[in-house]
Amino acid sequence: MSRYKRRPNLINSSVSCMLMSAGFGIIVILLCLLCFAMLLSKLNAPPALVSAMASVSLCVGGYCGGYLCARKKRRNGLAMGVACGVIIFMIVMIFGIIFAKAAIGISSGGKLFFTMLCGAIGGVVGVNTKKRRY
Repeated sequence: MSRYKRRPNLINSSVSCMLMSAGFGIIVILLCLLCFAMLLSKLNAPPALVSAMASVSLCVGGYCGGYLCARKKRRNGLAMGVACGVIIFMIVMIFGIIFAKAAIGISSGGKLFFTMLCGAIGGVVGVNTKKRRY
């Protein structure tokens, strides 16, 4: 038995892992939105397509955040992915309310569901990927 007690590392804790993964997911969302904005500047698109592209980028960010969180922790992938998806959705919703004066509508529940679903899929895939040996 060691003389020194092991202190919990704050960088490797579950909460900090979820927050860092949510930050990465937000960055992925912004990159997807940037690519979609460049695409939309070239063609004239209806508002329904713009909303669909925003939803797709939210799902991609939720997947990437859940994948990264589960890949780092290597356990509880489904729960980690869902929690990371909820955190990402809440951050996006808060920024939307503050900066875009967006109201919470009926479509918010669907977007929350799809973000949680994509985060859960990313968490399951992240846990089940093999570790590199080199």
